Amino acid sequence: MNVVYVIAVWIHILTVCVWIGAMFFQDPQSTRLPSRMVEKFHGVGWYAQAVLWTTGLFMLNYRGVGLGELFSASFVSRPWGRLIWAKLSIVLLMAVFQAIAGHKGLLYPYLLAAFTIVALSVLIVRPVLF
Repeated sequence: MNVVYVIAVWIHILTVCVWIGAMFFQDPQSTRLPSRMVEKFHGVGWYAQAVLWTTGLFMLNYRGVGLGELFSASFVSRPWGRLIWAKLSIVLLMAVFQAIAGHKGLLYPYLLAAFTIVALSVLIVRPVLF
């Protein structure tokens, strides 16, 4: 396996950990350095999204799925393609909702969506059901 691909996978996983961790532990009243840094940058969500989209598209490309194939009917007709699109749909829904409404008071729906994305990601990597 290519070293760059493995590095991309690790960056992807660590970014998800930071993103979900920030949802759990972000405290605007805290004086600790990590909380102050998160508040200074107005959260980590958009930065995490940029890293996750970049590494995710790289990993798909490494597996032979380019943007053209990602949008093809043959890709969506396969179980693996449907899992990818289920994951991307939730991510896009979260991003649109975040851009329109923000996240104030909506921690639990965001966490549910984030854990659903992680669960779909595990199914993509380890296709137990398919």
